[in-house]
Amino acid sequence: MMKVFLLSALCCSLLLAAGCGSKRTAAVPRPEGKLAVAGFSNPIYNWQLLAGYLEEEGHPVPDGTLEALDSILTDTLRRHQVFDYITPDAVKQCQEVVVFEQSGLPKLSAWKYWLGVAKCIQADLLLVPQVTHWSERVGSTSGVEAPASVAIDFFLIDVKNERMTRARYEETQESLMENLLTAKKFASRGGQWVTATRLASDGIDEKLTELGL
Repeated sequence: MMKVFLLSALCCSLLLAAGCGSKRTAAVPRPEGKLAVAGFSNPIYNWQLLAGYLEEEGHPVPDGTLEALDSILTDTLRRHQVFDYITPDAVKQCQEVVVFEQSGLPKLSAWKYWLGVAKCIQADLLLVPQVTHWSERVGSTSGVEAPASVAIDFFLIDVKNERMTRARYEETQESLMENLLTAKKFASRGGQWVTATRLASDGIDEKLTELGL
């Protein structure tokens, strides 16, 4: 009984703390140079990845997911006061140019493709977000048969030096009983089981901060 009481007290204190605003502090200085931001893509084959590998190929995310993630990404950049960047719509035009120029030629690696897009758009930096895993919650906010699970990569390409920085976010939501180390995060979500979209939103916020954006 005492353990249950202490656990409940911990949850309440964390919920109160989560309600308090905190000032955002980027993990690194904001990158210098002209930034371009690509829309989310969903590699379903390993050759489409900028890094890493897929546990299982050929499984796209549900319809509408990429559009929702693009909207969250735009809103998050705005909240982080990142305004002066080349938009995904403009980047998409260069994606189409690179695809057209390479038609009939051997397939480009993902790195060569995105570097070509960055050079086409004439940016110093290109942010490429990719979602590689998406599993929706099975259940409700109060209880689940299976929790939501996501995996998202952000690649910040330095065009001049032809190198990239990777920031990866993976999360399968766990209950407070499963992992007390996630207590603060669980409390910030109202002590509820959340959707994959909410997990992705938290990941976008966290990884943009990690990249200085």
